Amino acid sequence: MISPYICANIRKMKKYFSSSIIFLSLIFGLSWWYALKIHKVDIPIRLGISSHGFPIFAKYIPGKIWTILGRASQVADKTEKTTSSLSFISLKEQLVYLLVGILISIYPIYMVYGANLFLVFVGLSGLGLFLIIFNKSIHDLLLFVLNKFLKKKPDLPLISLKNGFKLSWFNLLLWLMWTLGFYFFAKSVSLAFSFDMAFVFPISVVYGVLAIVMPGGIGVREGIITAYLSLSGMDLEIASSISIASRLWFILGEVFL
Repeated sequence: MISPYICANIRKMKKYFSSSIIFLSLIFGLSWWYALKIHKVDIPIRLGISSHGFPIFAKYIPGKIWTILGRASQVADKTEKTTSSLSFISLKEQLVYLLVGILISIYPIYMVYGANLFLVFVGLSGLGLFLIIFNKSIHDLLLFVLNKFLKKKPDLPLISLKNGFKLSWFNLLLWLMWTLGFYFFAKSVSLAFSFDMAFVFPISVVYGVLAIVMPGGIGVREGIITAYLSLSGMDLEIASSISIASRLWFILGEVFL
């Protein structure tokens, strides 16, 4: 059972859990604010965070489109920009955010598992997303295929490498802080949790987002975390505890917005 294990270690958990909440609640929305800034949409940091936080629970609606549109709409109400133009910026930021989340996890996965099929799958995912975002030929091919299936050409931004680099460094900082927050959280559940294990969090979030039919990635994220930690040698009960409790930790951080 999860609760008996956590309750038995509650005193050890306090300082690590408090640190994790600080990291989680402070960094939400900053990447969105910075994405607007480099596109010459100047808004206060507070608005960047609040506009990201206001529709945050919309991601639990299958499709996740409201997460992108919601924050754009919030900023549009406070500026002279249109929701459509801000939504395009929002989607750009989300795509780069996913790519960086994959890329920073490749080396830690290699250190934990070596060159195996899991590493190959993650690496190919990163390469595919990179080409879709930055390579015009692959980008146009994907739009052509989607147009055939959907009978409508989707608005998928093609990002220049220069623009992508500007977005990437802040997303990198965000992911590292977020991973550190997850490390503190997991450490509050098990003192045996090591920092290299924390990089399962970016991977679980990325594939949770990509699983667009699942509200908020529910089940996908938890399954990845449990499998990763178990294969890393962690006891299955503790791995499951961290996995399921991390959803509550994540939601608590969202409530702080």
